[in-house]
Amino acid sequence: MPTAPTAVKRASRVVLGFGLVVALALAVLLFVRPTTVSTGPDQVALHYSDGAFTPRRYEDCVQRSTRAWDGPGDKHYLYPTSQRNYVFGDGGDRSPVTFVTKDGIEMSVDGVAAFLLNTDCPTLQKFHDLIGNRYAAYMDSADGNGSAGWLQMLSVYISRPLETAIDRAGQNYTYTELYTDPNVKAQWERDVLAQMPDLVGRQIDGEEEFFTDFAITLQKPVPPDAVKAALVAQQEAVARAKAKEAEAAAQVKAAQAQIEVEKAEAAKIAERIKVLGRDGYLKQYAIDHGLNPYQPTAGGLITNDGP
Repeated sequence: MPTAPTAVKRASRVVLGFGLVVALALAVLLFVRPTTVSTGPDQVALHYSDGAFTPRRYEDCVQRSTRAWDGPGDKHYLYPTSQRNYVFGDGGDRSPVTFVTKDGIEMSVDGVAAFLLNTDCPTLQKFHDLIGNRYAAYMDSADGNGSAGWLQMLSVYISRPLETAIDRAGQNYTYTELYTDPNVKAQWERDVLAQMPDLVGRQIDGEEEFFTDFAITLQKPVPPDAVKAALVAQQEAVARAKAKEAEAAAQVKAAQAQIEVEKAEAAKIAERIKVLGRDGYLKQYAIDHGLNPYQPTAGGLITNDGP
């Protein structure tokens, strides 16, 4: 019959063996457990093998609204298919963009640059390998928001070309044109949009268009406060001058109208004199104005010429 210490040793070996089996089972589960991905209606995913016994390489593309299971250790990188907005201004993705006008005034502008990421699978794979993986720019949440890496990537590939486009286009116009004329501001906006594809493309190695379908919305650009105050004062002075010009023009017009009235009245009098004669007209004028043209005269009085 084994002694108590021997029984304890045997029990310890059993427990230790059981623990090793459990640990081995957990390790096996860790290595063989499949990975899964579920894309949203505006997402695609790139699937890369990355298991313990497989090389890291691109495998395939998971389309929108799809759930897929892949090998243990594999990686999936989500990217958006819907329009993305890059907001510049207070509370946006970056501060307002500043630029210099044709007449050397520095202005700032808020706005939005909208675009699409090219999610055609071969192009998206190249984007990920060259840019997305470097910045960790893939989506990191199920709610469709971009990651911090996404914004960092946009600060290089969207923000810098945007600054250049706004500055170049702004140099074609004076600050007063951009600040006061909506037609000029609209043309400036179109000028910025026309430059964006080429400027963004220069940031990228190769011929691929990783970003497409640009749209630009620019708010009214704002000059420095001192310049703005001077411009407001100038506009007020112009408004006062125009008001005085309008008042003077109205007075001249009223005087001209009065002259025409008087000319018409004089012509009317002349015609009546032709019909009534001068004395007749004067008598009729007196009657019309409540006067008596037939006043007594000394020649008509009865006098007493007696002795």
